[in-house]
Amino acid sequence: MRILALDIATQTGIAVGDSGSQPRAWSISLGEAPDRGRLSKDAKAALDGRRFSNALKMTQGLIEHHSPDLIVVEAAIGGAKASHYLIGLVACVRGCAANRGVTCKPANLSTVRKHFLGRAISVNDFPYLKSKDAKKKAIKREVLKRCELLKWDVDGDDDAADACAIWDWACAEFARGYQAQPGGDLFRAHG
Repeated sequence: MRILALDIATQTGIAVGDSGSQPRAWSISLGEAPDRGRLSKDAKAALDGRRFSNALKMTQGLIEHHSPDLIVVEAAIGGAKASHYLIGLVACVRGCAANRGVTCKPANLSTVRKHFLGRAISVNDFPYLKSKDAKKKAIKREVLKRCELLKWDVDGDDDAADACAIWDWACAEFARGYQAQPGGDLFRAHG
């Protein structure tokens, strides 16, 4: 089963491959994300529109080039505080997949992390870091370390590493006979 996994955001991580193989991973920008505080509402809407268009084009191109059997995209989370922009990006991917006849499933990030890292690491696991951004980067470093231990070529790209984690979870969840690598401390980098 060929799976395409997307860590969808302005900088989108992409992983694709057949279950049982190693994923090919990279990331691409869907467009500039300037200081939104300085822009008018109309200018913000125009930027989002261009990035939504780029998400549609990206998804269509990935489907045409890789012919996936399944697309798995990181689900937008946050309840009432969820980012409308991220919800829009996910909708673009799901809509394009539906138009092309490709099944598309959302992936809950905490479920993916629990599968890939052995537990659902969150910002609460890094109380010694001051900012939420630093805590999110620390989580991304853990995912990146795991990919490196598996010798998956992510070239230090944490967005590509997140896509690989989603890809591995999707293989374990949806591909018959896929045996995921053991998680947890056995494969964690120390030091």
